[in-house]
Amino acid sequence: MASKNLRGFSAGIIISTGILAGVYYTADTENRTELTDTAVEQYLSEKGELAISKEEYTSLTEAESAAAAPAKEEADAEPEKEEDKVFQMTLTITQGMSTGEVCDLLQKGNIIKDSKEFLKYLRSNNLEGAVRAESHQVNSSMNFDELAKEITSS
Repeated sequence: MASKNLRGFSAGIIISTGILAGVYYTADTENRTELTDTAVEQYLSEKGELAISKEEYTSLTEAESAAAAPAKEEADAEPEKEEDKVFQMTLTITQGMSTGEVCDLLQKGNIIKDSKEFLKYLRSNNLEGAVRAESHQVNSSMNFDELAKEITSS
């Protein structure tokens, strides 16, 4: 049965190759027009677009990057302001949440920068199992000690 399928597949390839060859060799190539500068210009004007040289493109990209440089300096100044901003959140700890999940929530809420560091702090102070399942008001100005007291208090 497999050899019959293979023969049929081979016959299909041979037939399709013959059809493609016939179309390729009988195609009318004399009536095709060559692409000229005037044809390109006409097409671009119909579409409302413009062609520029490589030199013009280079000078435009250099001018754009020079204009973007002051904006980049302003963007560098913004994170300093964001660091001063105090984030607040209501942390709701549910029954069954791991301490690692609580630390990840604090990091997502911009309360702490590194959840692993806070988890290390809780483990080193034997507070990992003392986290209470309830809602806690926390903010980013709290240090690890204050955060730990808040989430482990009853």
